[in-house]
Amino acid sequence: MRSHENVTDSIWFGEKGPLSKAEIKDHILKSSTETEVLFHLIELFKSGDFTQKPLLIQLMNRTQDDDVLNGCIQVFFSVATHEDLKEPTHFYFLSQATEDIVHNFTSAAITSLSLEIIPYLLALLEEWEEISETNMVIRDSIDYLIGFEKEIGVEANLDEIGEYYFTYCQANDPEKYYFQQTLAFPGDLTKKMMESVMIAATHEEPLKMELIPSLLSIWTGEKVPGDYFTIISKENYKEFIHYVNGLQGKEWARGHKYFYGYKL
Repeated sequence: MRSHENVTDSIWFGEKGPLSKAEIKDHILKSSTETEVLFHLIELFKSGDFTQKPLLIQLMNRTQDDDVLNGCIQVFFSVATHEDLKEPTHFYFLSQATEDIVHNFTSAAITSLSLEIIPYLLALLEEWEEISETNMVIRDSIDYLIGFEKEIGVEANLDEIGEYYFTYCQANDPEKYYFQQTLAFPGDLTKKMMESVMIAATHEEPLKMELIPSLLSIWTGEKVPGDYFTIISKENYKEFIHYVNGLQGKEWARGHKYFYGYKL
């Protein structure tokens, strides 16, 4: 079995396994460690079965292992719907979270693609306002989601950001999923990725793109043929073209969220 570190440090959660849903659920029941439970939950989600999401939430809130917790956070945001995010008890662990956990939670929050995560980030912003580095990480994530800095300035205080969020929700559809203030859509991300690929290929430089290849891989269940450090050449450039062409042959709905090709 892959190690927990390999599961969460990669740009995605790995290939779909050969086991049936029933077999995966049996492995969950027979798991002897939290790491094994998390691994098999990921395998179940990759099969399109999200019925055990409550078990992930339970694990996320009960584990005393920071590595497992960080893994749970990453997986949760990848499979969470708006309804999952509306329930405050799902984030009980934040009441005792360390600075590192808050950093991980805040950074991963943008992959939720949901405006429902903003109230939790605002609460964290208030709680951690005296810690400058953490405060900046939280503000950056909020800005990534709703773009407040361009509209009301980088020095906007908590109340001003909260008011902007309220107005932003009125002007947009909270039932849709967004990436950088635009309705989420794989085609938009492939376009941005290919622009970077072409620039990097010109000088055979690293791709230097982290989030978009990860999101595309997790949304589609098809791994992008490169990561931040991949040197783009004339040879592997063609792999990216093939990857994009493969995604174009599938149906994707704008403003929806996917996990391994399954609409959430």
